[in-house]
Order: sequence, then C-alpha cells, then structure tokens
Amino acid sequence: MFLRHRISGPRLVLSLLLLLIPMVGGAVAQNRIGVLYPDVKEPFLGVFQNILLGIESESSGPVIPNALPDQVEPGTLEGWLAQEKIDTVIALGRQGALAAQSLNNNRALIVGAVPTAPEGFSGISLSPDPAVLFQHLRDLVPRAQRVHVVYSETTAWLIPLAEAAARARGLKLQAYPVTELREAVLEYRRLLQSLRGLSDAIWLPLDNLTADDEVVLPLVLQGALDRGLVVFSSKPSHAQRGTLFSMFPDHFAMGQSLARLASTKTQGQANASVLPLANLQLAVNLRTAFHLGLRFTPRQQERFDLVFPSR
Repeated sequence: MFLRHRISGPRLVLSLLLLLIPMVGGAVAQNRIGVLYPDVKEPFLGVFQNILLGIESESSGPVIPNALPDQVEPGTLEGWLAQEKIDTVIALGRQGALAAQSLNNNRALIVGAVPTAPEGFSGISLSPDPAVLFQHLRDLVPRAQRVHVVYSETTAWLIPLAEAAARARGLKLQAYPVTELREAVLEYRRLLQSLRGLSDAIWLPLDNLTADDEVVLPLVLQGALDRGLVVFSSKPSHAQRGTLFSMFPDHFAMGQSLARLASTKTQGQANASVLPLANLQLAVNLRTAFHLGLRFTPRQQERFDLVFPSR
C-alpha cells in the first residue's frame, strides 16, 4: 500500500528520526559481553552468579557466561570468543584474570573480583574504597582524628587514594610500609603501645600479610581491647571476630559497576587502571561498640547491613 499523502518539512525530519531509533538501539545491542569465571561450587558459585546477574541487569547487549575449568587452553578460549562474536570480556576471579592475560589484545577487557588486577588492565578490585571506609569511621566514631595503617607492597596502590580520602573527611592518615610478617607484628606492637582512646583508629586493609588472620588479628584485637582503640577492617569476616566494623562486597552492584566500566572501555573512554570497590555493605560489631562506649541511634542501625553478635 502506498502513502496517499506527501510528508515534508518538520514532519519529514521527525519521521526519519523515528525510523533511526530502532537502528540505533540495534547497534547498541550488538555489544556482546563474554564473562569468564572459575567453575567452582557453592558458596563461591553463588558469588559469581550474583555478579553475573548484576552485569546482565546493566548491559545493553547479550551477556554470555563461560565457566572456566582448572586448565584453559588459550586457543580454545579464543575460539569460543570468536564463535560467540564477543566484543567485550569481563574476567572474574584469579582464574579469570589469568585466562584474560593469555588472550589477544583485540577486545575490550575488564578484570573484577580480584584483590588487584594485572598491570595494564582495567578493572575493579575487591579492596574496599578507602573513601567509603573512612566515611563510615567518621559516622560511627566522630572523635576519630587519625587512621593508622600497616601495609605491604600488595596494598601500596591504595595509600595515595587513602591519603586523599582521609583529608577530604578531616582525618590524618599515618601509613607504615613493611615487607614481611615479623616486621608487621613489630609495627603493630609499637602502635599499640603508643595509641590510646577513640581519636586514633587502626585500619586493617585487604592484605594477607599485614591483616593476617592467625597472627596479626588476635594481636591487634587484644591490644585494642586493652587500650580502648578502634579497629576497622577491609576484610568481611573481621567484624564477626571483633573489629568495630568491616566491609563486604555487594556482588550484584559490583556486577553492575563492571558492566558500566566495560561500556566505557568499549567506547574508548576508560584508562587502564584498577579501581577500589565502592559497592560495599557494612557489618558492625555491637559488642565491640559497647566496650568502646559508642552508642548508635536507631536510624544509624537501620543502615547496618549485618550486625554481630547476631540478633
């Protein structure tokens, strides 16, 4: 059937724009994201599945997952990427990051759910953003003035970010580099002998050396208990063991952030850099708070995602 009326002027322009909208939407939808993650069992499988759901919720195009076995042949993986016509790769976990390093550098690549991403890659670390940590410290302990952190080479990249985050919140960061566990223990003992009260706080970063669960954590918790010091941690389990608070990832929101970063990378806007994790939830130990003389309002407690001891 032919149109009986001629379209001209503004109506013609509008009609052409309306015809173009589906074409633009189709072009966006062609950005196919391949997600690499380790083939693991619960409870770890649930973590990666939640991240995947977050990626899917934020992506404009199809998301194709690939659970990686222990040994992955680079040629097999490249073949899968070609077969699925993958434009962007999001590699999750250490195994995903290792697999990503073997790929040809002809696709946008994002690494996530690892403590640190390989050099030259874009990604989001599991290390909590110091800005989020320090804001919670400021909210929960208004008297805090100084933050003390012992760190190793693993977490050295966070220190400049932490210094800026501390200044923005009226805090002063005191950072102490170490290279081995013995050195870290000596540094903590020195700190515990010199610090007193709520004006000083010790931050345990996501660092297997300086936040060691077997040696460092018991030492710091006992010293803090004796001296009324605040200890907060980037490790999720530490609030349950006695730190005032700790942070744990919001895996679904992390997936959404990875998808947004992948989109900017595809568009050529993202630099090769690792970002700390801002998608976080708060765990608070109320028993520790009581011992420190801290009292939280009902409104504050509504913002706690997890409380210890369990109610």
